[in-house]
Amino acid sequence: MRGEPVAVLEHHQSVVIGHAGVASVGETLGMVPGITALSEPPSPSQDRASITIFATDFANGTVPPTEWLERLAEREGVTIAVVGAPATADELDPTTAREIARLRSAVDATVVIPPGYHRRGIRSVVTTLHELIARPGVINLDPADVRTVLGSGTAAAITTGTARDTGDVAVDAVDAVEAALSAPYVDVDSLGSILVNLVGGEDLTLAAAVEAVDGIEASIPDDAVLIWGAAVDESASAVHAQVIASSDTTPMFDRVLTEARQPSAGENCPRCGGHVAVYTLGERETAACDDCGYSGTSTTL
Repeated sequence: MRGEPVAVLEHHQSVVIGHAGVASVGETLGMVPGITALSEPPSPSQDRASITIFATDFANGTVPPTEWLERLAEREGVTIAVVGAPATADELDPTTAREIARLRSAVDATVVIPPGYHRRGIRSVVTTLHELIARPGVINLDPADVRTVLGSGTAAAITTGTARDTGDVAVDAVDAVEAALSAPYVDVDSLGSILVNLVGGEDLTLAAAVEAVDGIEASIPDDAVLIWGAAVDESASAVHAQVIASSDTTPMFDRVLTEARQPSAGENCPRCGGHVAVYTLGERETAACDDCGYSGTSTTL
């Protein structure tokens, strides 16, 4: 299903691949001009300006077919996996952990959506990326900027926040970014890089945007890299912030990992899907992953 073409989107098409019970979300978004929704693996693409979003729900115990992952790995441009995380440690069996690791290795970045918010999270990722790239701005952003930010971490948040209208664009911009990163379907912490596209009314001048960015820089970690853009929408009644943030930690999902049944020798690591070996430390045995260093007490004692 595909919307009518829009001139500005000629080289920035978004492709949404729905899998494991989320195809209906892709079909709905496929009605948006410039977004293509697929129900089958994508064909190979050499277009480095394309954005491919693969959505799947591991919380339902399903795994994507190997063919889909191979096709994703072959595509140029930016490829992003949106993963519905298991709700409890009991649902994170070694097979699920391995399949999540396989998916992560096939894409440029992974967005982990906490339980209960998967459909909202997918819609947020797709619409945020699509509008960020498609909307002409005072300062434009493109897929290369997206790739730069996503390349600095293993996990990501892609979302839009809206500020209260205080009449001060700089204050509202910081409020909008905080609203985006505090959304219930966002699971990142300790940001490494962040991309912010500010969208506001006619009062969002270049000077106002620069002042707003100063406030945003003061609100994020000192060592975080900030890339920003700005666009004017005459119909906007408040400042919106389209945010892409990268991190190496996903607090809610990591908590599920911590609580999960510890692996035994020969099983797959619950964090990365790698090989687990058991080592003896005094009177105790510890299972450790040879690939990522994950460790925990073996349950076979």
